[in-house]
Amino acid sequence: MLLQLQKITKGYGEPGTHSYRAVLKDLHFTLNPGEKVAIVGPSGSGKTTLLNLIGALDQPEAGKVLFEGKDITGYSKTELATFRNKHLGFVFQMHHLMPQLSLWENVLLPLLPQGNKITKEQKDWAEYLIKKVGIWEQRHQKPSEMSGGECQRTAVVRALINKPKLILADEPTGALDEENAAALTDLLKKLSDDEGVALVTVTHSAMLAEQMDKKYVLKNGKLSS
Repeated sequence: MLLQLQKITKGYGEPGTHSYRAVLKDLHFTLNPGEKVAIVGPSGSGKTTLLNLIGALDQPEAGKVLFEGKDITGYSKTELATFRNKHLGFVFQMHHLMPQLSLWENVLLPLLPQGNKITKEQKDWAEYLIKKVGIWEQRHQKPSEMSGGECQRTAVVRALINKPKLILADEPTGALDEENAAALTDLLKKLSDDEGVALVTVTHSAMLAEQMDKKYVLKNGKLSS
């Protein structure tokens, strides 16, 4: 088991007051290594909230998040930052590339918090990934000089640069046209298969959801398959 959520509860506002709104209620979820999962549901159902909890960007009010059997809900902020950098890769609807950096520099950026000089092995891995997604010729260009699809592929490579065990994707095709959305869907699936990386994506795209191993619907605070 790679990931397990046990009896997760999360809401907004002050608990016990009229302003409090429960978003996730006694939610359970499991994910195996290399498994690809889509989470769908109506707007406001808590999909991004759930993804933020899985990604250690937020904490539940109750319940546990276990990663490889370890309860990460008790980690300090420093421990959580190290955990995210080492084990997780993030892909968002907007690519969030640094505009002043080239494609190559953006891809290598997550390696810098480790505090060591970037090794030849890491550069070789970056080159391999960039070539694999078909944007090697653009490696010296800045985001403003690339298409939306090229920027999003760069974001996928950046998410994989630390060889994570899990990629979390929040509406990764939402800002792309149909052709680029289909290409990115194929790319995420292929990279997950080839590199053995688990994938959890929150999406409104039926095409993306159908490409995953499992699809869950988040409604009334709980997941159903």
